[in-house]
Amino acid sequence: MKRRMLLALPLAALPLASCKDMTRGIRLADAAVDDFHKRFNERKFKEIYADAHADLKAATTEADFMKLLEAVHRKLGKHTGASSSGWRINSHNLKTTVALTQDAFFEQGKGTEVFTFVISGESCALQGYDIESKDMMLK
Repeated sequence: MKRRMLLALPLAALPLASCKDMTRGIRLADAAVDDFHKRFNERKFKEIYADAHADLKAATTEADFMKLLEAVHRKLGKHTGASSSGWRINSHNLKTTVALTQDAFFEQGKGTEVFTFVISGESCALQGYDIESKDMMLK
C-alpha cells in the first residue's frame, strides 16, 4: 500500500507542474507580443526577424518577412491596441509552443493576429506570425 502511494504522489504532481508551465508560457508570449508591436510601430522589422526562432527563418526569408510587415504597416498603420481572443499551448517532444490570437487595432483598420512562439526556459522566440484583415486586403 505504501509503495502504491509513493508512486502515485509524483504522478499527482504532474498536472500542477504543467499548470505552472502553461501560465509561464502565456506570460512570456504576452510579453513577446508587446515587444513585437513596439518594434512593429518603430519599423524594426529586421530586429523582429533576427530574434525569431529558426523555424520561422526556415519557413520564410528575411526579405519576404520584411515585405509582409512593411505591407501591414503601410496599409494599416501603427498598432494601437488589441484584445485577446484565445490561446493554445502545446508541449510535444520537449518543445513547448504557445499560440496567441488577438483582435488587433491599427491606426487605419483592424484585423486578427495569430502569434506562435517556442518557449525555452524563460525566453520565447517567434515561430510564426499571421494576420487576417479585411481592411488591409481592401486597401
